[in-house]
Order: sequence, then C-alpha cells, then structure tokens
Amino acid sequence: MGLNPGNETAYPNWINHMEEYDIDALLGAEDHVNTDQDEDDEEHHHDGSKSSKRGKNRFTAKQIEQLESLFQLSAHPDDPTRQELADKIGLEARQVKFWFQNRRTKTKAKAVGDQNKDIKQENAQLHAENMKLQQTLACGRCRDPTEHKWHLLNENARLKDTKRRAQEYLIKLIHDSNLPHSETLEHLESASLNLVPFDDNGSTYQATLLSYAERALNEFMMLAVKDEPMWLPTINGKMLHNQEYNCRTCPGLLGPCPQGFVMEATKQTTTVRGTASDLVAMLTDVSCWSKMFPGIIESVRASKVVSSGISTSRDGLIQETSVSMMRLIGLTNFIELLQMNVDLWVQSPRAPNRSVKFLRYSKEIENNQWAVVDVSIDGIRGIEPNNGSQIGYMSCRLLPSGCLLQDMSNGLCKVTWIVHAEYDETTVSPLFRGLFQSGQALGASRWLASLQRQCEYMATLHCTHSSGRRGVLDLAQRMMVSFYTAVSKPVTPGPSNIVNEWHGSCDIGAKTFLATVRMVIWNISTMGQPPALVLCATTTVWLPGVPPHRVHEYLCNGQRRGEWDKFGYGGAVQELSSIVTCRQLRGNVVSVLQPSDVTVRANSNMLILQEATSDLSCSLVVYSFVEKNMMCAVMDGADNSAVFLLPSGFAILPDGHAKAHRAAAASSSYSTPTGQNSTAGSLLTAAYQQILPNSISTHALETLDDAGSRVCQAISQILAAVGADIAIPA
Repeated sequence: MGLNPGNETAYPNWINHMEEYDIDALLGAEDHVNTDQDEDDEEHHHDGSKSSKRGKNRFTAKQIEQLESLFQLSAHPDDPTRQELADKIGLEARQVKFWFQNRRTKTKAKAVGDQNKDIKQENAQLHAENMKLQQTLACGRCRDPTEHKWHLLNENARLKDTKRRAQEYLIKLIHDSNLPHSETLEHLESASLNLVPFDDNGSTYQATLLSYAERALNEFMMLAVKDEPMWLPTINGKMLHNQEYNCRTCPGLLGPCPQGFVMEATKQTTTVRGTASDLVAMLTDVSCWSKMFPGIIESVRASKVVSSGISTSRDGLIQETSVSMMRLIGLTNFIELLQMNVDLWVQSPRAPNRSVKFLRYSKEIENNQWAVVDVSIDGIRGIEPNNGSQIGYMSCRLLPSGCLLQDMSNGLCKVTWIVHAEYDETTVSPLFRGLFQSGQALGASRWLASLQRQCEYMATLHCTHSSGRRGVLDLAQRMMVSFYTAVSKPVTPGPSNIVNEWHGSCDIGAKTFLATVRMVIWNISTMGQPPALVLCATTTVWLPGVPPHRVHEYLCNGQRRGEWDKFGYGGAVQELSSIVTCRQLRGNVVSVLQPSDVTVRANSNMLILQEATSDLSCSLVVYSFVEKNMMCAVMDGADNSAVFLLPSGFAILPDGHAKAHRAAAASSSYSTPTGQNSTAGSLLTAAYQQILPNSISTHALETLDDAGSRVCQAISQILAAVGADIAIPA
C-alpha cells in the first residue's frame, strides 16, 4: 500500500467504515456513577428508591465536559487532581474517582470490541476468498488443476519478473543520479511503501507536506499525553510499550518497520530555563539549534534554497530535514524552502554516527503550549544486485518525535521530549547496542539533558557581569566543540589525514588485555596561530558493572589527578577559579587549575582549563593546557580569540544494561543485551592530543608508541581506582 498523505482512501476499507459499539448499553450511561456497594444494596431493599438514586447521580452536561477534558489529558489523575476537579464542578471526590474507573473500562472494552470485530471480518473475508479460489482452481471430484489455474500461475510468474526488472531499473536510475550507496536489497520494498510523493508544484507540494505533518502531529500528541500502559518507566525516563502502541496506531504513518531494523522509543519530561516561544524560536532556527546541542549535532550542511518568502509567525512552520535537515516552509506565511544535511554523533570513535531525513513541524496547540514534531519523509532503499554497492541507503528513520513545550511560572518551561526511531541494528557493534536501544545514545534523555544543561549554561553566561567569567565560559565552549570533533568525527584517510591503529596492553589487576587505539594525524589551523600538525589518540573500553558516576567522580578528584594524568604535571592540582554551569545537575563546572606543589607551580608557565559535565546520558571531563599569561589575561577580561586550545580528556557513556531498561525492553519486544552482573556499566573513551613537529617521518613510530602507551597507562590507573573487575576493548 503506498503512503498517500491527505488521501484517506489509501487505507483499507475497514478503517473508513468502522462501526461504533454501544458501550453505554453494556456498561451503563456515561454520566452515571456507581458510588459504592452499600448504596447499591440499599437500593435493592427499598422499592422505588433505585430510580430516584440513579436520577440523583446523573451528571450535568457541563460536569461531563470537564470530566472528559481531564480524561483526555490523563486517564489516571492523582488524588489532589481529582479533589480539585470535584470542588470545581460540584461533585464528591469519590464520584469523580468512580467516573474515571467506568470511563477507563468503557474505553478498554471498546478497543477490544473493535479489534475482535475487525479480526472476525478479516477472517470471514479470507475464508470466502479461500473457498472461491478452491472452486476456481479445481474441477469436479478429482480436483485436478484446470487450464485456468495454469494461466494464473503463469501470470503470477510474469508479474514477479516484471517487478524484478522494475527494481533493477529503479536501482540503475538511483545509481546514475550518483546518490550515496546502501548495503541491502531487502529495504527496497519498504521504501516503495513509505515514500512521500513530492513534486515541483508549490501548492500541491505544500498541501502534501501539511497533511503529512498534521498526521504526524496527531500521533505525537497522543504519545505526549498518554502515560502507562503506553509508556513504561525506566531509570532515566520512559520507554514505549510496543504492543500498546501498535494497538492504537496500526497501520502506522510510515508503514511496517523495515526488515533488520529495531525500534528505539523513549520519553522524558523536565523543566528548563526559558519560555516556550523562545525555545520554539531556537528549535526552528537551524544555526541556533545546532549550537544548542554540540554534543549531539555534528554539523548542518546547507545544500540549496528552493524558494523563499516572508513570515512573521512560527505557527505552522515546517522544516524538512535530512539529519546526513532539508526544507523550511511557512504555510500560512510562506518564508523559505531550504535544503540541508545534518549529522548526529556519539562521543566515541567506535560508535556509529546517525543520519536521518525528516520533516520538522512546529505549531501552537493552545495558549503558551507548543509542539515541535519531527518525522521521516523518505523510506529505505536497497543495493545494486550485481556488485552490492550502496544506493541511497538511510540507516535510520524517525517516527513522529519531538517536544511538547508548556510555559510555567518563574521563567521556566515544562518540556516533554520524545524520540521514536527505527534503525538498522547491523550498523551498531554489539558493544554499543545497549546504549542505543536504551535511548541514552540519541534518545529523549540525551536531548533533554543537553537542552537543560545548555539553557543553564547560557543563563550563567548572560547573567554574569564579569567579562572575565564570560571569557572563560566562551573559551570552555570552544574547547568542548574541539574535543567532540577529535573524539566523534569520522576520519577518512587522505592527503591531509593519516589514520592508523596502534595496539597496546592495559592492566586490570594481575591480568592484561590488548587495547586498540585510533591514531589520527591531521593539520589544524586556528585564528592567530600558524598551522600545526596534531596527533589524536583515542580508545574506548567497556567497564561492565562500573556505573559512570563512579568514573566521573574519580576523574574530577584533583588530589588523585596525578594517578592518571601522564600528560601534564603528574601530581595533584587545585582550583584557581571555578564557575558552576548547571546548578540542577551535580558535577557541571568550568575550572582553572594549577599544580598543588609550589615548586612545580613556580617552574610551570601553564595552567589547565577544564570543563566537567554530567547527566544520566553522558559525562565528560575535558581539559586543555593554556599559557599562564594568556589564561590570566582572559580571566581579567581580555580577548580570548588568540588562545590556542588542544583538548584531551574522557567521555563516560552508560552501557544501557541497567535492570530497569531491560524490564521495559522485555515488555516492548526489544532484545537488549545483558551486562556483567546485570547492572549498569560504563563505556569509557580516553582521548589524548599533542602537537607534532612539522616533519615526523623519522620519529613516527616512536611518537605513536609514546602516545599509545600514555593512553593505556591512564586507562589502567582508572580501572584500578574504580575497582573494575573486567574491561572489554571496543
């Protein structure tokens, strides 16, 4: 069945002709409340009292309207909410409680009744078709095949051959267009079902996009307001119950999940600093949006502007995005049609980056409440059958996802974030599958924690009256972006880049294991500095059973820094200055450090700029050596643009193997792998960078050996300090 937004006839007939069940006849009128058993018994003992009792409990139309309004927001309101509604509409709290019980029962009964009716109808239709086919394909008592049967078999073979040749022709067209390539032909059929038809006709194009976006918005709002059993709790948010979701949405907006793909669906709610309109403006400004999530968004690469206009409102704004983000459209006040690409990354050189083509739609639902919804617009394409070359392959697609924003008091905004994705699990190594399936890699918890932390960071930056503090924070932001590039950006060998692997031993107790260190040598040029040749050595190890906060706290302990810091002073450090960047989350601070040893301090002309960030989805400790004179000048308010930063540090990701994740996954038909001792562990990435001489040909091996050995020594010291019993290299 082709996806045809705005044309409901594309769905099976049973969807358009569903019959309403008389639930009231089964369970009683919706505006009557069965209060308690004692009252029922009393009704049976007094003649004539039953009818008067029922009449007394009939609700007014206004009361039912208020009850229904709350039910649409929450089918399970808590006691204070029920009491507040009862006082507002003149009922007792228990009447409200029993009304909600009856209403939930009726809703469930109707859903079950609809499902049973559809199954019976489908079964009857299949039975009739089967009988008709048997009569057609057989003759008389012997039931020998007839000439008509052979005709049908030949026609079926001809259609299969036509389909095969059409697929080959389509693949040839894609190949001739020089599109990126893919890995599997199995996704081609799914693509033909899930593509949204677009053309160059402006009005038709806009109407198609709007219809598609509105349907995505409706599904997103259903997911945003529903709670259990639609969403199951986990340690860092909620995870979608797959069976419950399918019961409410089948057939889905994008069709069935492609073969070989798995689902990742997470939800989390928190409050962030800012107003809903300000956050919507940020989310719909591509440049601002990418800067707000530097640890998630690698880059936004503009391709071309298709058309442009003028707009004064963001209500009804559509962005078509290819996150490897594509077009901007304001349908009421047409502004711009922009084509672009975006890449998402995770802080490890061994974790796969993600590329998704999607449509972004923003709309004001009611006063001071906004929804920003993302949904994929392209399907999955296949490969060339002869040589297996990739063609237009997208390894991930977004089902309706995004955020619901609601203004609160004191300049805060309540944000509910949902990420609902399906991705090709073969692109993710087994070591990282728990991280991705739990949603902690690119799920709701990661986006929302990054938004909250960045809003607090910007508030701290703008509220401070010290130009020196602003300069230090700005310098730390530049350092973090540089670190993300060094750790997460894929590097392709070429004339300007040298990529190699170095293998060295790490100790864990009396045992040793072989770690693989990625060695990259590249040219870096910054403002006011001559080009420099830089070596970046990175490696990732899995620490089962060691939670990320234990590793983060150890790395932030200045008194024990000398145990692992083989690249600097080799001793303890103390804070010269510090700025807390997020008071809601512990362990988020920018610091300027110096050696604790007075003799070392006197002989050193370097200070350390360090930023530590921490939340449930990712923790970082990143630092860079800065000349003392320049650092002190920045702290006094001088310009920081000439400061050269070469960050090293650590990224600590959860491995996604916590018990709570797997409990939810079991109910959602996931297949999350288990971790050591069935507890949460860590994925630790260490990165070390150093400047190389302009010509390293004669010392290349010695340079790699030195950098690799330092990284392995640091890993060994960390494993011993956090009590790791086992470590597995990525």
